Amino acid sequence: MPASSDANHFASSLRAAYGVYDTEPTSSAIRSAGTLTPVSRGPFEGYLVHANAVRSKRPALRDRWEDCAFILMPLAGDIHVDHYDRQNVLSAGDMVLMDSHAPSTIDAFGRNRSVVLAMPRSTVSQLRPDSDRLFGRRLQGRKGIGNMLSAMLASIVDADAEEEMDARDSMLTLSVTMSLLDRLIENRPDSDSHRRSRAEAEIGKMRSWVVENAADPDMSIETLARRFALSRRSLYRLFGEVGATPRQWLADVRLDEARPFPRLFKRRFGVLPGSLAR
Repeated sequence: MPASSDANHFASSLRAAYGVYDTEPTSSAIRSAGTLTPVSRGPFEGYLVHANAVRSKRPALRDRWEDCAFILMPLAGDIHVDHYDRQNVLSAGDMVLMDSHAPSTIDAFGRNRSVVLAMPRSTVSQLRPDSDRLFGRRLQGRKGIGNMLSAMLASIVDADAEEEMDARDSMLTLSVTMSLLDRLIENRPDSDSHRRSRAEAEIGKMRSWVVENAADPDMSIETLARRFALSRRSLYRLFGEVGATPRQWLADVRLDEARPFPRLFKRRFGVLPGSLAR
């Protein structure tokens, strides 16, 4: 990655490409940086993205991208995606459908290489009558139909730029992509339900432990990860299965545990605790 491609340069590149974008570092210990390389082949237009320790945030898109949907797929490294109020950790080959009509936040905690490809939003709407339910959901891309689709998308990025598709091949590529995507969505619910159930069970154990140790002033997501022998990345992936982030979950648990205290205090002493600090 070029030395000049720091976070500010990355933000400028994103704004030039999409019209509006903000970036911020995800770590004070690692230099944030990123680059965009245009990708245009057949029915797809998009970008190859290299990012390192950077968070990218955008609102709903307008103008050129207003009627587009996107397939985002990491080629190397993991990313955390927050879209349609759904949080997912994507590993290499996994995919997520993204809507230009809704905001998104993408975190690259370490070095990452991803591709984002645009297509007409109407092609996604044609897959399901309730197409909004398809956006922001992780699609597993490392086996079966998912592996076929992710391999095809990766080949688009790796193809010789001078090898152009004619209109017929372009239409065929889009048709095959949407057919594989449709099959992948059909096969998704059972495996996702099983993963979610396992994640909910593990997070239930975490909640019990957090409640038992609520008085610990050093309680943090790092403490939580160490206690349950998980890396930071694995912890985010676990919570992504239930559409949450560890940081927000921990804050919510603490808030839930703190709420009964003022009522108990008033019942015992006749005043709210806050009135004693005035």
